[in-house]
Amino acid sequence: MFIIPKGIIKRIEAVCRNFLWDNSADYRRTPLVGWDTICRPKDEGGLGLKDQETWNKAMVGRLVDWVAMQRDSIWVHWVQSNYLKGQEWMEYKPSTNSSWVWRRICRVKDEMSAGYVNGQWNAQPGGFTPAGYYAWFRGPRPRVHWVKAVWIGWALPKHQFLGWLVAHKALNTAARLSRFGMDIEDKCSLCGLVSETIEHLFCDCLYSRRIVRELNKKTAWAFPVRDVMTWCVHRTGTVLQRGVQIAMMVGLLYQVWQQRNKGKTENVLIRPEGVASIILEEMRTRVRARDRTIMTSAERDWLIRMRLIE
Repeated sequence: MFIIPKGIIKRIEAVCRNFLWDNSADYRRTPLVGWDTICRPKDEGGLGLKDQETWNKAMVGRLVDWVAMQRDSIWVHWVQSNYLKGQEWMEYKPSTNSSWVWRRICRVKDEMSAGYVNGQWNAQPGGFTPAGYYAWFRGPRPRVHWVKAVWIGWALPKHQFLGWLVAHKALNTAARLSRFGMDIEDKCSLCGLVSETIEHLFCDCLYSRRIVRELNKKTAWAFPVRDVMTWCVHRTGTVLQRGVQIAMMVGLLYQVWQQRNKGKTENVLIRPEGVASIILEEMRTRVRARDRTIMTSAERDWLIRMRLIE
């Protein structure tokens, strides 16, 4: 109900940020994606978390709207009697000896004033809501083209998160770390031939290409070897068919990254054929969990042709 000091909000966000990247409340790892981006909606490239400072203002905005609408409450009557004393709310300026909380509420009121016309909140239809104010205060922002290539219900959450990092080109590949000044070998951990970039790792690496060939053989699909996100975005077919194809591709990204990390830390690699089998088994498990009665006969036939059900 009241403005939270910025220092407290920063501490709360720090705990959330550290937990996101390292499962700990303490700072241990440098974030791969900025907190401002994380606090955007998913269709704008974020994770859908709320910016706590703006959301706090949106919640306090309810108090501002109560006064503007002259809501019948003891607190509103007390404000009118002790502070406003007949003054127009949107024109009111607090005195310098007013309490810190009241001055901050008035500051939120000044930020909201552009959304009021004749004392009515007209920024969104239906009147004031904290969620509506939050969206209005942030303003319109461009959507990312890859949102449906990452946040697909058929994919496992850990696969979605890895796909989100790939879309932001935020993975700590050897080339990226070398660019940041770390004294490391920037060659690909899987093939050891060229610099390890995201494009090489998931599209051009011989190890990744062998996994793709195995998937193509096992499923009779034509998986891409370049521009993964564009391929996912332009999938056609039913919701199920698009979802399965994209989920398998995001699963491929996840498994390649896992093998890359294991190769660095444990010096062990699973053969591409084994990785392809893991991806297929994960997808078959997801398909088996779906109620067959809500699939069309054409979708079942399609899944059989793709060797995901019998």
